[in-house]
Amino acid sequence: MNILVTGGTGYIGKALVESLANAGHRIWVTTRNKGDATMTKKSILSVPIPPSHKRYPEEFFETIDIVVNLAGENIGGSRWTADVKKRIVDSRLQVTGQIIESCRYNRKAKRSYPKVLIHASAVGYYGVHEQATYTEANGPGEGFLAEVCKEWENAARKGTDEGIRVVILRFGVVLAAGGGMLEKMGRPFQWGVGGVVGEGNQWISWVHRDDLLQVIEHAITDERMQGPYNLCSPNPVTMTEMTRALAKAIGKPAWTKMPSWAARLVFGEMADEMLLQGQRVIPANLEKLGYAFKYPSLERALSAIYSTVSVLK
Repeated sequence: MNILVTGGTGYIGKALVESLANAGHRIWVTTRNKGDATMTKKSILSVPIPPSHKRYPEEFFETIDIVVNLAGENIGGSRWTADVKKRIVDSRLQVTGQIIESCRYNRKAKRSYPKVLIHASAVGYYGVHEQATYTEANGPGEGFLAEVCKEWENAARKGTDEGIRVVILRFGVVLAAGGGMLEKMGRPFQWGVGGVVGEGNQWISWVHRDDLLQVIEHAITDERMQGPYNLCSPNPVTMTEMTRALAKAIGKPAWTKMPSWAARLVFGEMADEMLLQGQRVIPANLEKLGYAFKYPSLERALSAIYSTVSVLK
């Protein structure tokens, strides 16, 4: 199939693009800078992101079968100033809006257009809570991340009015070599100063990147999948459990602690929603489908990651 991947040059996007290309699909990757996309196969092509408030060319969109929408400003890239917050929201709504508007235009013009949209979101949709357990039956919570996810998902759901099968995947913390949480959290362990952030009882709902890629590829072909799916392991852990497992996998001690006040000093508002609080999320809809996680336990996931490649060079 012809698959358009927005955000295809990022930490998750690069791995997805490579996996889809290996499966025999022809992949189009959106990029703001042509040099951003490293094309290693003839089946991987680049297409520029349209200017704001512009559609994709109708002739191009007519050739696309599937859209996987991962695009958006990095949520954890810097402190949440007013400007950064605006970019986080606008970058997601702009790209999603362009996708839906392009489909709408082609439908009215009686042209072909993608009939499946695989749309990224996050477990931040549920807000944060020390004790509650969330499934897809729960509504949105409160806080900046919850509002971002709600707006982003609502923009994508407009695709159902165009006859598109919209699958919303709420990512947990993605674990893999070479980036993401492990790159940031693991470095202090390598230096011998790793430890718990905050009180340690905050929940982390996580997923190995291999499972994330498999679920996306499954969603492309499984017509039963529609609506929201929590894309996280069925076994969330606390920050303390994460720290102990990470220390064991790396073979380094975990003896330090970053108190909450220090985390807020360093990370600002971001600390409360991304580090000091969390949410215990269960992938109920994936379990109903019978999806069997390759890495259901944190220990197994970290063992696989650290036994095959060093992420701390």
